[in-house]
Amino acid sequence: MALEEGTITRTTKDTAYIITRRMTACEGCSERHVCHSAGQNKEIEVEAANPIHAEPGDTVMVAFKTSQLIVLAFMLYVFPILALVAGALLGNSIVAPNLNGDPSVFAALFGFLFFGIAMGAIKLKDRQAKKTGQYRPVIVEIKKKGPPPESRQTENPLGCRICRPD
Repeated sequence: MALEEGTITRTTKDTAYIITRRMTACEGCSERHVCHSAGQNKEIEVEAANPIHAEPGDTVMVAFKTSQLIVLAFMLYVFPILALVAGALLGNSIVAPNLNGDPSVFAALFGFLFFGIAMGAIKLKDRQAKKTGQYRPVIVEIKKKGPPPESRQTENPLGCRICRPD
């Protein structure tokens, strides 16, 4: 199980939105210094289940099941490529000879068709996962409580009524 530390920015009924740094997940990767897949932003916002009712400002530990991360990576990166190759092979080897057509054209058509079907299947799986919460990370621990709600409001430390009237 992968653990990430982050700070809650806002919450809803059973969900917390957490700002976390990419560094923890990337520390062990040999390509971390040259990887640009995540862009230049070092922080990301993660939506997580909040069964322990942590509040905005709290520093929390978020758990990701590594098996789920592997399944998601396969679905996003490998499955569409396999579908594209399978469609191209089907179009080239089976459909084109039976229809007396150009194998390259049928390979391209069926490859892109299967790729589109794979992307549609991923989108359906994404909608299903959002409804069930199957792949959502979970807050497992509050490491440090944030400031109480009344102190989170911006106060005027100098008490100046000209700059900041009430």
